[in-house]
Amino acid sequence: MEKKIFGGALAVLMLTACSNDELVNVNRDGDEITFSVVTNAGSRASDVYCNNNKPADFEVYASYDGKTYIDGDLIKYQETEWVNTDGTRYWPESGEVSFYAHKNAGEAFKWDAKNAPKIENFTVAANVANQVDLIYSVQKKSKPASAESNSPVMLNFRHALSQIVFQAKNINPNLYVEISGVSVCKLGGANTFTYPSGKTDSNIVDHEGTAGTSINYEDGSWGTWGALRGGTEQYDVTFTPVKLVGDKNATASSLTNTNETDKEFSKKALLLLPQTTTAWDVTSAGAEGTAANQDGSYFLVKCKIYNVANSTTGFNPSTDVCLWPGGNSENPDNIAIPVAVNWEQGKKYIYTFVFGEGNGGYDPDPEDPDPEPVLIPIKFDVTVDDFVPVANEDIEMDEPDNN
Repeated sequence: MEKKIFGGALAVLMLTACSNDELVNVNRDGDEITFSVVTNAGSRASDVYCNNNKPADFEVYASYDGKTYIDGDLIKYQETEWVNTDGTRYWPESGEVSFYAHKNAGEAFKWDAKNAPKIENFTVAANVANQVDLIYSVQKKSKPASAESNSPVMLNFRHALSQIVFQAKNINPNLYVEISGVSVCKLGGANTFTYPSGKTDSNIVDHEGTAGTSINYEDGSWGTWGALRGGTEQYDVTFTPVKLVGDKNATASSLTNTNETDKEFSKKALLLLPQTTTAWDVTSAGAEGTAANQDGSYFLVKCKIYNVANSTTGFNPSTDVCLWPGGNSENPDNIAIPVAVNWEQGKKYIYTFVFGEGNGGYDPDPEDPDPEPVLIPIKFDVTVDDFVPVANEDIEMDEPDNN
């Protein structure tokens, strides 16, 4: 299931400070440059931004007539307003100013006054808790006709990364499942992003989390990543075990997903590079059967799966048999699920693990180079013995002797 999550953060800013090495003429008695900021909605309260969760600060660059006009002004939100920590900016007398802003690019941001800037070799943090929402914005505008008509420059921020979240459900009353971790394996973890040539001013708002919103990546308002076809990175998320009792009408339980109703965001959602991968091909495992030694991406689900002997009375931990890992192990273990991904920037992808359908995945470290599924359904076929005839026995039907 794929969802696009967007939103907005509104504030008025004032920018400051010219470049020290390349100054251009400014209208010192003209109108100040102010900004209104909108960001698409995300999912983590600490570092994904939306109307209800504005960034504490961000950087702005600008070019004018092929020269640097603003060289990384830092804008901070202080108390009730956005404050330019370097002073006030003014409009040049004529001509268009091109504004480029970012949050979380850090030293990877590479400025070029004559061409679209880049974010070079941006690397996703290995620790999911340290992953950040990389956002960017482009706007182009000229000096207003008068101070009275000096409306703010609208900076609409877009998400450069993909958001990946997980949930699970158990639809088989004969199974009981506990999940304590999820990993995404064999991904690319670094890439270079180029800013768009056009403005990012069309805001995409989807606060209700409705799936199916169309995005036109060819309209010039979206930046581009270099081609990325997977890699060797693995991203792990652990959490308090989520317990799934089997129910044919079960709804999905959150593992790392957003609560879409009240927007209480999980810090365990992944923010990863847009990319395309092929799935781990289990049948071509060869002599080295472990998933880590093969090409192709896959998920790991750290879990325990039990057979429920009596679905009416429910799971009994003292008597029910552990199917995975075998031997009634006290510790959960990983199941590998081959998966191909095609992630695009600014989109949220929700993966739901459904227990009670499919083969249950594979052992990621199998002894057999052509591994069998973790769960093999018990099937029944029926034959019935014919009644076996015995030797004929005649029963005399003479009248009884009354004497």
